[in-house]
Amino acid sequence: PLALASSAWITRVLAWVVLSASLLVWRTHEQFAIGFGSTRSELAPLAPPLGSVLAQPQPIDMETAPPVDRLLYYAKYARATYLAPSPLPCPEHAECVPYTPIPPTHASQNQQQADGGSAARDQWIVPVADSSAKEGMPKEQRIGVVQCDAGYVLQFPPLSTRVYPMVPECIRDLSTEHRVKQLVAAMLRECSIRRGRAQCDMSLYEQARQLVAKSPIWPLAQRQQQQQQQHASSPDQDDEADEIERMGLSVPELRAAMWKRKSPRLSDDEFDALFRLAMDELIGSTSDIAHYVLEFDDEDNKGGSEEVQYFVSKTPEFTPICYIRRAVLHLVLGNAVGLASLIALSVAAYVASRRFAAHRAEIGAADALVVSALARLKRQARRHYIDPGLSPAPAIPSLQLRDMLLLSASGDASGSAYYDPRARTGVWERVRKVVERSANVRCRTTAVRGEPMRVWEWIGPLEDDDAEDDALFTPLASPFGSPQRLSVGQE
Repeated sequence: PLALASSAWITRVLAWVVLSASLLVWRTHEQFAIGFGSTRSELAPLAPPLGSVLAQPQPIDMETAPPVDRLLYYAKYARATYLAPSPLPCPEHAECVPYTPIPPTHASQNQQQADGGSAARDQWIVPVADSSAKEGMPKEQRIGVVQCDAGYVLQFPPLSTRVYPMVPECIRDLSTEHRVKQLVAAMLRECSIRRGRAQCDMSLYEQARQLVAKSPIWPLAQRQQQQQQQHASSPDQDDEADEIERMGLSVPELRAAMWKRKSPRLSDDEFDALFRLAMDELIGSTSDIAHYVLEFDDEDNKGGSEEVQYFVSKTPEFTPICYIRRAVLHLVLGNAVGLASLIALSVAAYVASRRFAAHRAEIGAADALVVSALARLKRQARRHYIDPGLSPAPAIPSLQLRDMLLLSASGDASGSAYYDPRARTGVWERVRKVVERSANVRCRTTAVRGEPMRVWEWIGPLEDDDAEDDALFTPLASPFGSPQRLSVGQE
């Protein structure tokens, strides 16, 4: 009894499995007989045509219609609403022909290759009965019920058979995807080169303004950012459009640039398909490139406008010379405060060193002139003592002595240093203070040829020391020039 119960239970389970499988196969065949319900997977199903099992029956007058017609109406309504299977879903990334019966025998990869040949790679081609065919003409024609998008190929599930057919799917073509990525990379580089060339063609002043506007350490950049935020609601669209047009590339320009790089083995249709896919991916990419749509007046159509798409790279590519020039400019502007401070300190140190050297030179020149002035005064006093007729005055006016000592060794008084008031005043003031403090010199004011002058007179001993050399002061090339000691013999 237990063995009989087990065999009966297994029989019932197998019967239910067979029945369920049969219903599933029948429902799938019914779906294939209906076809696809929409043109694309993301669109809503279309209304079924008249005569389809999914079409609602024609309304009738229930009061006057016979009972048989009313029963048929309810039966058709129940079948279309509850019993009829749903249409086939259109695969993703594909376009389908709605409500076209599909033979289940053509739902396999081998049969598809036999039906469509090379065209079956991205298209599902099936035979469809042609009711309008005339005598002598084929009664069926082959149409593509599924057309995959560019870059996708048709692939049937491996378990799809004639008994249990399955809807194919459109998968990404790896070879096409690789080509599209290469084309997108080339387009991005072309846009980067275009922006880099446009920025390099700008003047140094405009490049400096851009770098200053991007630098956070410049107060001017902060003011410009505040002004941009204040006027963000009403920007200058003409200037922005000109900037985009100068920095970016339009779609025709991009296509022309990529056409120059096209391989001879690539046909025009294949290039157009790849370019469309690359454009879709380029528009979706926001990390490396910016997409703009500019509106221009159409010259052919008066009063109309034309929209042009532009792509502007966010990372410009510069030539080596332009990169070095911008790097130097960026280094100078980025460290302008430090460089200005360093230059100011260098100039201040140089001026201080020159002034210190000039001060030391004035001290040395003054010492040499003191020795020469005292020697001249002593010689004049001795000459007056020996021959008062030849030298009637024992004293020498200080201004005349200054001019005689400040002459060059050659006696040329036309140099600019001789007439330089700053050089004469600075050095001679030191000489005057030392000479007038000397105990061997007497200072007084007297009339010389009718003009009052301050004179110096030697009142010290009158030894014969004319053989000693006098040190004269050479004319100064500048107020900071260095003096020289010159040997002067007896007059």
